[in-house]
Amino acid sequence: MKLKHQLSDDERKTLIELFHSYHNTILSEWLKAASISEDDPFRREITINGGHTIRLIVAYIEDPETELVQQLTKKIAHERVKAKVGIGEFISNINLGRSIIYRVLEMTEVPKEAQLKYLLVVNDFFDLYMYHALTEYTTVKDAIIHNKNRFIQEMHSDRLSILGQVAASFAHEFRNPLTSIKGFIQMIEKQSKTEENSTYFDIINHEMESLQEKITQFLYLSKMKGLDDQSEIFSLDRIVMGMLDFLYPRFLDENINVLHDPFLQVKVYGVEGQIKQVLLNILNNAVEELSEVEGERNVNVSLFEEEESIQLKISNNGSMIPEHLLEDIFEPFISTKQLGTGLGLSVCKQIVEKHKGTINVMSTETETTFHLTFPKVN
Repeated sequence: MKLKHQLSDDERKTLIELFHSYHNTILSEWLKAASISEDDPFRREITINGGHTIRLIVAYIEDPETELVQQLTKKIAHERVKAKVGIGEFISNINLGRSIIYRVLEMTEVPKEAQLKYLLVVNDFFDLYMYHALTEYTTVKDAIIHNKNRFIQEMHSDRLSILGQVAASFAHEFRNPLTSIKGFIQMIEKQSKTEENSTYFDIINHEMESLQEKITQFLYLSKMKGLDDQSEIFSLDRIVMGMLDFLYPRFLDENINVLHDPFLQVKVYGVEGQIKQVLLNILNNAVEELSEVEGERNVNVSLFEEEESIQLKISNNGSMIPEHLLEDIFEPFISTKQLGTGLGLSVCKQIVEKHKGTINVMSTETETTFHLTFPKVN
């Protein structure tokens, strides 16, 4: 490597002698002006590093290699990070050294033309010094942030795992007596149902179904694909059409237009009942969102295939999902509904990913779209 600004042998010798002569002056002024905390654990090292830097300028003038600069700046950057010094203070202290050297050189009796050359050489050194120092500083900072994020994610995953185990345990404990209660209620209903109490039985059965659905969601959320899941090849187009027909009364009641082109016959491999659960959750969410919309209410469904995958899009013109919720909308207990459990979309994501697919959502002021993909089965 060559100096950007060449010096003659005499100029190089003169500049080196100046640094030897003014070494202590430069160092003392630098330390006096620098921002150094009383609690800095590397106060002694700062003095040593300052001296090394001045000697390194001399070495750079003699032979402008970058390896020594990299070694020193790496050491300094690690110390500044450990001392919790901000990047602004770090840069400021480096530039102070540059400014003090400028002032010292200007006070010497060196001719102005030579001074300018010397200042340019010093500037070259500090540009290189700053580059390596900041590169190392940001690398260390990024590594710390990455490790902290990974730790947080691991803690989050561990807590969700524990929560899933607890949820599964409670759900199983609730489901068994719930099944018995439901059976006895049906027996009582057959024996004593009248016009007067039929409304009460309808309410009880509706609430029982709702409770069973919540328990099923907890179980979907907490378990991995089990031995009781019967995977098979089935027509996704038939399932989608079946769920639209199943929800037709709700669409009609809420005055919702369901728009779709004729579905192509496409097949996927998985658990038919679980895919029905995904579609039911997404379509039910659409109905609930559209129930608050004034004017035309639309649900658009498209199903098509690409080279390696099947694409399913379900859109509605309901309210936009707030941006602060959009990123975490598939996380458990995140809900746009005031009284929602926040389990439905989390269950959807888990089921789709178990089927080696993906699910994403895009939301604007005019439309919210859930985009699902599944591997294609030939």
